[in-house]
Amino acid sequence: MRCDYCHKRAGFIRKTCATCARVVAIIERAAGHVGWTELVDLFATEGLTRIDVDRVLDAEIAGAPTMRDHLTSEMANALMRNLGMPGRQSPEDVRRVRHAAAAGGEGTWRAGEKPPETP
Repeated sequence: MRCDYCHKRAGFIRKTCATCARVVAIIERAAGHVGWTELVDLFATEGLTRIDVDRVLDAEIAGAPTMRDHLTSEMANALMRNLGMPGRQSPEDVRRVRHAAAAGGEGTWRAGEKPPETP
């Protein structure tokens, strides 16, 4: 089988190669419990490169939100809660915003531009 994240050979039954499995394990174990600097240090300690980590964080599997979308929604919700507001951003919301921004879609404009007027 091929790895779900990097599409390299994963093994006969496995869906994830060893490198990508290490990245996923670190994220599942530490994300939300340590700061971003500590998370990067954990990746470095395991000998993982930025390319290895980005490949897993940005992989869209079956059209589902990426791991980066999940981490971003957790971070946004934690920030909102710490500011006394309800945190309601889902990974799907982050995915929708990311896709809209990449396509230059509705609700996006560049710095220095006037926001589009709504009818």
